[in-house]
Formats: sequence, C-alpha cells, structure tokens
Amino acid sequence: MAGMQLNHTKTITLSDNQRAELESIIRKRNSAQALVLRSRIILAAADGVSIKASVRSLGCNRETVRLWRKRWVNCPDDTPVMERFKEASRSGAPAKFTAEQICEIIAMACDKPEDHGYPFSHWSENSLAMASVDKGIVSSISQRQVGRFLKSGRYSARQGRGLD
Repeated sequence: MAGMQLNHTKTITLSDNQRAELESIIRKRNSAQALVLRSRIILAAADGVSIKASVRSLGCNRETVRLWRKRWVNCPDDTPVMERFKEASRSGAPAKFTAEQICEIIAMACDKPEDHGYPFSHWSENSLAMASVDKGIVSSISQRQVGRFLKSGRYSARQGRGLD
C-alpha cells in the first residue's frame, strides 16, 4: 500500500479493497465520469503524485483535486468508497410548498370545480391558485406555480377531469 503526505498531517493510504474498488470504478463503462475523476484523484494521491502533477495529468483544476483529497482524508477509515464520493449537501432556499400541499392542489385539479363550490365548468391555473388559497391549502400561490406543479411531468393536466 502506497501513501502520500497531505498538508503535512494526513496520508492517503488505501487498503487493497479500496484500491480494487477505485480501479473498478475507472474500468466500468457505465461509471459516472465524476466518479471516475474522483477515483483517479485518490489513486494518484495514494501513489504519491503531487497535486500539481494530478492537475496536469487529469485535466482538472487544482481546487477539484484538493477538495477530493481533503474529503477522502476527513472520512473515517471504515467509510465505504462510494460514501466518500457523495456530493456534499448544498445550501439553498427551503421548499415553499410541502409535498402534501402540492398533492392537495393536484387532487383538486382532478375534481370538477362544482365539487368544491365554484360556479365554473373547468379549472384554469388562476382559478386553482385562488381556490388553493380559499381552501386554506396554502397562504399564497401564483397561477404560474400551479402551472409548474401540473406540468412537472408527475401529472399531466390532460389526465385531470375537468381541466383544460
């Protein structure tokens, strides 16, 4: 097993099983290219290849090499290879609508408006948005957002009863 000093404190040392798994990822025809690159980065580090040489030979940037080396050494030794290669969770705004709210809006779209006390024969995105607020499903929603829910691929507006 070859090892390499990283930041003068950590060494990347691979077990025979880890090395075999990394090499297998590289050889598989259906491996995601991101996983292939990560595997090559770790194998190069374990073989004593410098960051600069890895950047040149792998055709990626320095930060990518440093990131995956750092993530590798920061994982406990018994962490499986694929677990080490998982993307870190990304920040972002929390979802504004829950899955339950979306389901209620889509379910209402499947019903006739008359079933919910509305005097028209077909739902529009605008009338669904207004009804969703009236019924207390959501505090506010735009007709465009209702349209996105209905057109998301999880539901086809043409399948709904009474929705044109």
